[in-house]
Amino acid sequence: MNGVDERRFRRLLAWYPRSWRRDHGEVLVAMMLDEAERTGRARPTSAENRAAVVHGLGARLGAMTAIVAASFAILAIAAGQVGILFLTGGGQALHEPLLFAMTGVAPAATGIALVALMRAAGLLGDGAALSAAAFLALAGVCSGSAGIGWSQGFDAADAGLPQTGLAALTVPLAGAGTLLTLIAFILLLTPPLRRTGVGSAGSLLAVVVSAIAAPVAGGLVFFSPGTTAVAAIAILVVAALPRVRDARRSEGSRAPSTPLRTVPLAPASEEAASGALLRRVLAGIALIGGATGMAWAFAGAAWSTAARGDETQAMREGIVVLALSMIPALTALGIVLSRSRRTAARDVWIPVIAASTGFAAIAADYAISDGRGDLTVGWVGGAVAIGVALAWWIVARMPLSGAGGNGIGMRIGVGLGIVLAYALVLGLALTPMLAFTTPVVALVVLVLPWRRASGGTSAPAAGQVA
Repeated sequence: MNGVDERRFRRLLAWYPRSWRRDHGEVLVAMMLDEAERTGRARPTSAENRAAVVHGLGARLGAMTAIVAASFAILAIAAGQVGILFLTGGGQALHEPLLFAMTGVAPAATGIALVALMRAAGLLGDGAALSAAAFLALAGVCSGSAGIGWSQGFDAADAGLPQTGLAALTVPLAGAGTLLTLIAFILLLTPPLRRTGVGSAGSLLAVVVSAIAAPVAGGLVFFSPGTTAVAAIAILVVAALPRVRDARRSEGSRAPSTPLRTVPLAPASEEAASGALLRRVLAGIALIGGATGMAWAFAGAAWSTAARGDETQAMREGIVVLALSMIPALTALGIVLSRSRRTAARDVWIPVIAASTGFAAIAADYAISDGRGDLTVGWVGGAVAIGVALAWWIVARMPLSGAGGNGIGMRIGVGLGIVLAYALVLGLALTPMLAFTTPVVALVVLVLPWRRASGGTSAPAAGQVA
């Protein structure tokens, strides 16, 4: 390899994440060095430089990036909401940065998390992923600046002052953010749509869908930070639970497919049989209670002696019945999920207990409050308890086992962010409505063909869902 500057080729590896360099770095360098020696070159070509930048940065957009970006978005929303509610006191010094965090930083981070998740799942190439991430980051800057401009313009109009500075640029900034989001959506939607078999029509369809979705998404982000929180939490769930980061790796090492065969189920033990019976009994109680609560909420004014024709009071009484009925439904679901060997029992029962506590608090609040809609300890406590359940369920399944102390710190930070984001942005309004899903949860536990866990008592058929 006389004349070949190996250091220049190795410098290109700096664009790649450490894990990729460890697994593939030496192979890539050897290939580039062989090609350089064959063609008589001493340094990488411009094409090799561009490929290393694009592919290297693209390799950094994986499931872990999705988790980090979505977590950052949740923390930005939580910090912004807490700051605006309790810290700013009407002053602009903190109000505007916090507003930028909720309307700019959080949406941009959520968008980047979505891009990373799609690339990790193999739906996007490196170039499209990097371009979409860049456009979404710029859209976040425009959206956050428009948020500050809208706040300044509102204050100026209230004081009878002219619109200047960012206030005068609110509409152009919002328009620029929408346009950038539109371009990013086209980049995100075109590859998956073209893979469906529609060919070049997929590009046109992506433009049409993006033209509709971009303004809607921009409006929801701008006027409802809770929408961003919901999206970020959903991305966290998908990125953490299915472990998308291993999808491509397992694709190459998957064993050849074999004909499905039925594995005989071992006789159920008395413990398994009693657990199944208890699960059915609890789910049945929840289903009856849920159906009663639904009827009470929407028609109880006709027969409830406490409501006496008051539909609002009947709705409150129905929510009490529904919330209490959710407790046996969650317990039955916990019995099913705790039998999985892939999840520690505490990571099932702590969320179940926390969520049950939240619904009990909501039921107590709706039973004893006067119905004026004032925030109470029970209402806030119920939202926080369900936020804890959601946070524990997510962070316990985040694939951070190799991160050591940093993994623990990230779990704690993300968990606190989810609790705050849910409780302050979503939970106060959403938690009472979740009680209406009680019949659905009960039916899921009753109807789905849950199979006994493989191992001591039974084994599912190969290729079937356990």
